[in-house]
Amino acid sequence: MKNLLPILFMASCLFLSSCASTFKSINPQKIPFSYTENAADVQFSYAYDVLSLKGNKKYVKKERKQNMRVVAVRITNNSEKALRLNENLKLIVGNNPTVPVDPTVVGQTIKQGTWIYLLYLPLNFTIGATTTTNNYGQVETTGGTTLPTGPIISLGNILVASSSNKNFRTELQQFNLIGKTIEPGQTVYGLLTLRGLTTDPIKFEVQ
Repeated sequence: MKNLLPILFMASCLFLSSCASTFKSINPQKIPFSYTENAADVQFSYAYDVLSLKGNKKYVKKERKQNMRVVAVRITNNSEKALRLNENLKLIVGNNPTVPVDPTVVGQTIKQGTWIYLLYLPLNFTIGATTTTNNYGQVETTGGTTLPTGPIISLGNILVASSSNKNFRTELQQFNLIGKTIEPGQTVYGLLTLRGLTTDPIKFEVQ
């Protein structure tokens, strides 16, 4: 048992420090918005870098690699008519009308790898082995018990990554504003994904 404890400790440390990470909910309702504008027809706020703000480093790396940016927004309909994004409510980034990326595409593109963790399969530990040097100066190892830590670490990472990706996709759909009707006087919170690594000003215009 004394020999086993250090091995289990090392395996635990390796598992905890290995690649997969849990997804931390963005929840745009709790985001400190960096910009707010109150126009006659619509009031809106937005914040860039929300994945980074919540500590989702794995997703930030994929976000940048895939040339996308997830943005949190808050929209209040001050007009007397129902508004729908991409119809009578237009998203402007910089000076350019912009259509956000569909959440399904975002979830498929910005995600942690899963099967890459199969590389941990051969990472097993052997305890109780005897090491000797033969007449030719070569080191030989005999006996001992091999612990299948590799499969455990692989499975653990795969489960964490898969669950995190699912939670991310769920939140993107939960706060999807594409095609959503915003009634007069209603305030909605959402997540929009833009193509490009821009930090240009964002605004919403009623048509």
